[in-house]
Amino acid sequence: MGKLKAILIILLIVGAGFGATALYFFWGRITFNAGDRYSSDHLNYMDVIYENRSDIYAFNEGYSDTDSCPWGFKHQGIDYFLLNNSKVLAATPGKVEKIEWTDNGEGVENRFYARIWIRFNKTVEIGYNFEPWTQNEADKDKQLAMFKVQVGDWVEIGEEIARFLYVNEGAHIHFDVIEGGGRSCPQKYFSTAGYTELMEMIHSYQSWDLCYPGDD
Repeated sequence: MGKLKAILIILLIVGAGFGATALYFFWGRITFNAGDRYSSDHLNYMDVIYENRSDIYAFNEGYSDTDSCPWGFKHQGIDYFLLNNSKVLAATPGKVEKIEWTDNGEGVENRFYARIWIRFNKTVEIGYNFEPWTQNEADKDKQLAMFKVQVGDWVEIGEEIARFLYVNEGAHIHFDVIEGGGRSCPQKYFSTAGYTELMEMIHSYQSWDLCYPGDD
C-alpha cells in the first residue's frame, strides 16, 4: 500500500509539472503582444533564412501534403541545406518562445537535433529545426552553443539567430510555419522579394515548385 501511494504521489507531481508547462505556453500565447515592435496582424512579409545563396549546398525537399511530389513523401515544411557555420537569419520578427533538443534514439542516423521556436503573433509560430545529421551527442551540444538567442529574446527579421553545424551529408534546417496549430503551404507568408529569392535558389538546383498540395 505504501508503494502504491508513493507511485501515485510521483504521478501527481509529474502530471502537475506537465500541466504547469502546458499552462505556461498556453498563457503565453493568449497574452502575446508584439506592441509597436513590428506589424503582427498578418504574416505576409517573410524572408529566407540564409544570408547568401552560396551558403546553400542543395535543395531536396519543399512542402508537400502528399507522396506525389518530387521527393516522394509528405513533408510539411522547407528544408534549407546549409554549409557549416553559415549564418541562420530570422525569417520573421518575433519572440523566442522555446529552445529544445530531441534524441531520436540509438541507431537513428539523424539522432540529435535542436529547435528554436519563434512566435510571430498569437496564432503564428515559426520553427527552425537544426539537424546536423549526427549520432554524437557532443555535436548536439555544439549546435546548441552556436545559437545566438535565448528564450524571451525579441528578434528582428534578418537578424542572426544562430550558426549552423554541418556534420554529415544530409545536414539541414527544417523550417516550418504553424498557424492555429496546423501547417500549410508557406508561400502565402513570404514577401514578394523573399519568395522570388527562394524560388530562384530552388531552381538553381531543381525545376520544382515550392509546394505540392494533397487531394482535398
